[in-house]
Amino acid sequence: MAKQYIGLNRGNQLDGAITEDSSTTSKSIELVIDLADTALTKNDVLMALEALEAYLIKRNWPLA
Repeated sequence: MAKQYIGLNRGNQLDGAITEDSSTTSKSIELVIDLADTALTKNDVLMALEALEAYLIKRNWPLA
């Protein structure tokens, strides 16, 4: 089951600060995409990110 990890540390918003690997990036914020889901499209991931953003906006912080 292959997974793609995409991560960045808080405050690093530039493309060069984003790390991509096949195992954890050990960054503050990390997104994991299951590459074994062959039906998954780029649009699916973008829609999921929008849903996650809406969820985080509504939630109290810190999450716990």
